[in-house]
Amino acid sequence: MGDILYRIIRLLGRPFSYRLIGARNMHYHGPAIYVANHLGSIGPIEVILSMPVRFLPWVIAEMADFRRAPDYLYDDFIHSTWRLSGRSGRVVSALVARIAVALINGIGCIPVERSAGIFDESFGRSLALLVEGKSLLIFPEDRDGPLNPETRMRPFLCGFTYLCRMYQERTGRQLPIVPLAVSPEEKTIAIGEPVLWGLQGDRRQDLRKLCHQLQENVWELYQSLRSDTRC
Repeated sequence: MGDILYRIIRLLGRPFSYRLIGARNMHYHGPAIYVANHLGSIGPIEVILSMPVRFLPWVIAEMADFRRAPDYLYDDFIHSTWRLSGRSGRVVSALVARIAVALINGIGCIPVERSAGIFDESFGRSLALLVEGKSLLIFPEDRDGPLNPETRMRPFLCGFTYLCRMYQERTGRQLPIVPLAVSPEEKTIAIGEPVLWGLQGDRRQDLRKLCHQLQENVWELYQSLRSDTRC
């Protein structure tokens, strides 16, 4: 059912999809993690609609829970973006939440509890899916971090990189991570070269370096799209 719903969403949303740059960097065979800038709801929607990959996205656990989603949506989107407050804002949030949660669960998104870190069950579930050959889509920006006014990006939370270590320990193979940059101004997604991590010396420090490298790669891809437009 999840795959069918995913295809239906992509088909209905095709007129709104973005063009792709760097499609040669996509891995059509074998698992990978794709990381992208968030841009509110724009990043997740456009990556799913535009890229020919069946993703299993990570989502904030509140957005996969009918009980918690209305409050989360109200604080994160309805009040801050749509400027609706009070009773009317809460009603709209509840209605949007019903639809959003159904779609999120319907396409097989992976709920992540932010406070649990690597002990969250989402890591075990994600590893199992990667071993099966599935690809994950992760938006690792820290919603509480400072906003870069040029890129509209926030610093990355690095916990997701632990999956590289888990995957290599389980399979003996390196797991590609593909950086993506979504630009609503150019209606374009830039796809960067895959980054690989292998077991080395200080594993924690190496994973943090990997996280910062990916953040820099996404930032550079976004800046390159803006530079191309100015030329």
